[in-house]
Amino acid sequence: MTPALVGQFIYADGKAGVGYVLSRSNLGGIGGQIYQLNNGCDAFGGSAVAGNTVYLPCTTGPRAVTIAADGTARELWRASISVPAEGSPVIGGGAVWVVDYNGGVLYALDPSTGAALAQVGVGHAPNFASPTLSGNRAYVGTSAGVTAVNGA
Repeated sequence: MTPALVGQFIYADGKAGVGYVLSRSNLGGIGGQIYQLNNGCDAFGGSAVAGNTVYLPCTTGPRAVTIAADGTARELWRASISVPAEGSPVIGGGAVWVVDYNGGVLYALDPSTGAALAQVGVGHAPNFASPTLSGNRAYVGTSAGVTAVNGA
């Protein structure tokens, strides 16, 4: 997963399912992390960040992790949907947006709970599909082209 900047910290997660919090001013080298979170999130792509919360693209479904002022990390939620979220989540319109590429569904998730606020079929999407938000629309690249959804 691409490292996420969270205030004075960097959060990195990956295929091993371990999240690391590092200091932006002193990365610390191997074993020098500020905090280690064994969350089982096999993460791919990039995350989305709002304030001190990182929204992760986990293969078992989206998750949110918060980073405290001292660098400790805790899992805030696991989404109520358990779909592969290997594409990078995006934030906008009061929601966290993720694409289930297997089912061809775009989900809007509550940023504070992970509950599904809305879902719409967009067609089969490739692995690592990520929505793009612009104005009040979400755009998703699919195997058949681009699908635009109003109301984002």
